[in-house]
Amino acid sequence: MYQDDKRKQIIARAIIDPEFRQKLFATPEEVFEVKVLNENDVAALSRIRKMLPAMDDIVSAMAGDILCGGGGGCGGLA
Repeated sequence: MYQDDKRKQIIARAIIDPEFRQKLFATPEEVFEVKVLNENDVAALSRIRKMLPAMDDIVSAMAGDILCGGGGGCGGLA
């Protein structure tokens, strides 16, 4: 159970933290604290790579909505 929770935390952080995401892709074994990634971890990394462009757009739009109140006028942030 602990490992599943930890994996979920890693994936969630990778979605919102670009620096952590780079570390995850560069040294996934270190991030997952294992010597060899299992099938689930490899599959999760593959899904993250495929979803990144869409996730970055979503996070950017959410940030714009939060910072700008959804009304624009933030100098191109939204």
